[in-house]
Amino acid sequence: MKTIKCTVKYYGIIRDILETDSDVAEFSAFIPTLNDIKLVLEKSAPEIKKVEYLFAVNQKIVSNLKLVLKHNDEIALLPAFSGG
Repeated sequence: MKTIKCTVKYYGIIRDILETDSDVAEFSAFIPTLNDIKLVLEKSAPEIKKVEYLFAVNQKIVSNLKLVLKHNDEIALLPAFSGG
């Protein structure tokens, strides 16, 4: 099976928790979904479970965690923004 690589970008408090702006996720044993990204992140940094955030895939907000990811997809984790 071909390796699927996706860029994962982090913003706001998620970037602070993970102490990085981005990562590259690689999957070769199975075809990944957005939920797989979520599970990997929550396992590596459980604090993320306390943060409300949205996913964007290729700059479009996505709510379907069963979305199948494709090679070179760009995923962004967007925490709730506040301000005034």
